[in-house]
Amino acid sequence: MEIHVTDDRLGGYFRRYQLAIRMMSHGARTQTVCRWSGLTPDQMTTQRRRWGFDPEERRRGPAPSAFHVFFKTRRHRSQATLFASLCRIVGATTGRTGKKAALRLPTLENGELLCEALEAFQEWEPESKLDFEHAVQLATGVVQAEDVTLGECSDCHGALLIEGSRRRYANCGHCRPAEPAQTSPPLPRQQSNERVVEDREHSNPERNPDHVPEGEGRSRPGDLESDRDEEAKEKEPAADDLDHGSEQ
Repeated sequence: MEIHVTDDRLGGYFRRYQLAIRMMSHGARTQTVCRWSGLTPDQMTTQRRRWGFDPEERRRGPAPSAFHVFFKTRRHRSQATLFASLCRIVGATTGRTGKKAALRLPTLENGELLCEALEAFQEWEPESKLDFEHAVQLATGVVQAEDVTLGECSDCHGALLIEGSRRRYANCGHCRPAEPAQTSPPLPRQQSNERVVEDREHSNPERNPDHVPEGEGRSRPGDLESDRDEEAKEKEPAADDLDHGSEQ
C-alpha cells in the first residue's frame, strides 16, 4: 500500500500547527485558534501540553463583543485605526464587507496575515494593550461593517475608524475642521473707548457760529481798536519822565 502525500497537503498540515502555536503565544482562546487554524480541541490540548503552555494562563469565557472599547479616548481610536489599516495593507482584510465576507474571514491564510498585522502593530505601538482577541474582534467588525467601519477623516482624509455603518462627518481629532473666515470682535477696551467718544459727542452738540453763550465775550471791530490804543499808550513814556530826563 502506497501513500502519496502532496507538498500542499503536507505544508498545510504543518502550517495549521504553526498558526495554532503562534496564536496561543499571543494569548488566543482555544475556540479562536480552532476556528482559524482548523484544528480540533483535542489537538489543541495536545499542543498545549507538548509546547509547555500553562493551562492556568489559558483564557476562558466568551470572546469580547463590545466595540466601545476602541473609542474610549483619542489614543484608543488612533491605535485601532492603525491596526485596521495594517490588516488592510497586509491583506488580512479586503474591501469586501458584509456578513458573508465576515463568515469567510477565518481561514489559514488570513490567520497568518492577521498575526503578521498584530506583530507589526506591536512593534509600532509597544505600549498598546490591544490583545489578540480584541484584534480578531476589530478585524471581523471592520469586514462586517455594521458596528465599525474603516473610513477617512472628513478634513484631512486620513484613515479613521468610524463607529457605526453610516457615512457621516467624522474628524480624527488630530486636525481642526476648516472654519469660515470671520471678523474678530473688537476688544473690550476698544469698545469702552468707543462708548466714551460717543458719550462726549452726544454731550457736546455742534455749536451755532451765530450763537454766543452767556459769559463768553465776542470781539468787535471797536473793541480791537481800543485794545490797540491802550497798548500804544503803555509803550509811550510819560511826559513827566521826559521833562525830568531833559533837566538832568
